[in-house]
Amino acid sequence: MSPVLFPVDFQLCSLSSGSSGNSFYAGSSSHGILIDAGISARRIRKTLEEIGVGLDGIQGVFITHNHIDHISALTLLTKKHKLPVYCSEGTWKGILRNRMTFDVDQSMYRPLGFDETVELTAGGTSVKVTMFPVSHDAHEASGFFIESSGRKLVIATDLGAIGPEVAHFLKQADAMVIESNYDEHMLMNGRYPEQLKQRVHSSLGHMCNLHTSDFLAENYHPGITHILLGHLSAENNTPELALNTLHNTFAGKGVTIHQNTVVKALPRGSRSEIFVLEKK
Repeated sequence: MSPVLFPVDFQLCSLSSGSSGNSFYAGSSSHGILIDAGISARRIRKTLEEIGVGLDGIQGVFITHNHIDHISALTLLTKKHKLPVYCSEGTWKGILRNRMTFDVDQSMYRPLGFDETVELTAGGTSVKVTMFPVSHDAHEASGFFIESSGRKLVIATDLGAIGPEVAHFLKQADAMVIESNYDEHMLMNGRYPEQLKQRVHSSLGHMCNLHTSDFLAENYHPGITHILLGHLSAENNTPELALNTLHNTFAGKGVTIHQNTVVKALPRGSRSEIFVLEKK
């Protein structure tokens, strides 16, 4: 990789966010981690190259849960690129049961328990990752609390409710990727079969715009630098709806978003811009 013109210590980029595939990069301009690998290994490599990061700069892949839109690239990433995989034992067992990932290189598995922290260091970059449980219909599904360069980032997608464990870490975060999956009216009046509607709507499914916005408005403070809405449904949501719900909820509760807080809905089928999370 060519040297980065303006290197930064800590940045986040969504490579893809949505039911068609999920993957995030968090780290410096040259070294960091992946959170989820639900798009092809080739696309991960090419998208990382677009932001100046090589696969040889990836220190590990952290997996939230074993649904295919979060794990599909693991066979190649473990076998060809020898990337270690960090996740719960329940998630790993699900990966081994999946017909698309059963042949991963099992020697690359690194067990991680809830509330356990692992620190990875390379190229002058140190990243600390703590795993916490989330409410979703996958065994031992998780989110991640990531610390680097004095900043704290939370990745909390694919969850049906924000329980005490999730709230504990979100309230500490400077920046967050938080699920805002569906608009309730669109879901309930849409073409999904009733069983799927109830699955999405349940506490083991996904977060709707309003519930996410309520939590954010009740816990917002000006020290939050980034609110990034992720895993938007293509069928039951739009970026405009998600953002309008958030802004309307904040206004209704009399909460003003500081001008330095970045509020964005992450794109579904393409990478996001690079969000710099360096300590001000």
